[in-house]
Amino acid sequence: MRFVAVALLVVLAACSGGSSEPSGPATSTPAPGVVVPTNPPPTGTPVPEALSDFRCEADGAGTYTATGAVTNRTKATVTFQVTVNVGQPSGTPQAAMTKQLAKVGAGGSATFEIVKIPVAAEGGTCHVQVVTTK
Repeated sequence: MRFVAVALLVVLAACSGGSSEPSGPATSTPAPGVVVPTNPPPTGTPVPEALSDFRCEADGAGTYTATGAVTNRTKATVTFQVTVNVGQPSGTPQAAMTKQLAKVGAGGSATFEIVKIPVAAEGGTCHVQVVTTK
């Protein structure tokens, strides 16, 4: 059942504007593999079909970690941006963590781990957005 909910959220998240870290200024392009807060929301072309093996779980202390993989199904090198938050679906920005996976070659894949994902005060479920950026 959790997989179905996450799969639905992947599709819904691809259509939404994304999430941002609270009170964080916009950042320049980070080094590959660096997790950064984003403000304004991440932009790019939504590619929810690129995501696989996604897991988002809390440890005993309530700290969430997300893991998964992205696959580049294009004929060009792309940079993926994966954004995850824990909260209720809403139209307003929520705290999130973003990780960029730079220069994934055509037909290639990359794995990711995002730790210490912020949790909304009202709690909720994991939401993920995967986009490709230029």
